[in-house]
Amino acid sequence: MPQGGFHIVNAGAGTADNITLRGWQLLQRADLVIASESVRRQYASALDGKQVVDGGHGLFTDLALRRASPDEVAAQEAEIRALIEAAHAAGKIIVLLESGDAALFSPYRGYLTAFRHLHPVLVPGVSSFNAANAALAQSLLHDQGQRLQLSGLAAFMAAEPGAALPDSWVLFCMGLDLPQLIAQARRLYPASTQVALVLRAGYPDGEVIRLTVGELDRIAERPVAVPYCLLYIGIDTI
Repeated sequence: MPQGGFHIVNAGAGTADNITLRGWQLLQRADLVIASESVRRQYASALDGKQVVDGGHGLFTDLALRRASPDEVAAQEAEIRALIEAAHAAGKIIVLLESGDAALFSPYRGYLTAFRHLHPVLVPGVSSFNAANAALAQSLLHDQGQRLQLSGLAAFMAAEPGAALPDSWVLFCMGLDLPQLIAQARRLYPASTQVALVLRAGYPDGEVIRLTVGELDRIAERPVAVPYCLLYIGIDTI
């Protein structure tokens, strides 16, 4: 196990037991833990007695400016930077514990670049994509020639009919406008194209709704702005 250093630990999507053994062992040994309020609640017993600070949603990225003024963000970043630098210089184990994937769409991805000089170690966990795939309980790709695209809504909305579309499209539902998406899906794919909506991936009460592009009106009124929601659109792959 490490004797010090900066570690960005993906706690996993959904329930607390989706953290990996490696991530859990690092958390047990951590001297300084940086985490959001929701993650602090989820791992309260493991954090008892440790120095714990809030990581600040979106710090070291433009996301932070959506919730605070530039001066407030700069002050928060300076405080966090000083804390991490001092702990690192003292040889302490620093863990940034977050439920997203810092390498993909995470509000904490800015830490990777802001502290690159400290050589942060990224510890993977069960991402929402992993958890949603497990909920589907099937293979997405059946041969090496198939193409899968993982993206937000913007890339999907920019696609044009007749273009070389991926065999499977996986969309994160953050900020998803379902009526807009339904209209675009009908422009791009035949009505028989299979679709799956995974809600609350990684939780025991997660839900999988299977339908076709022609049946998308069935979910038009569903609230999809929930944690760990992904939409799969594919031809003969779902």
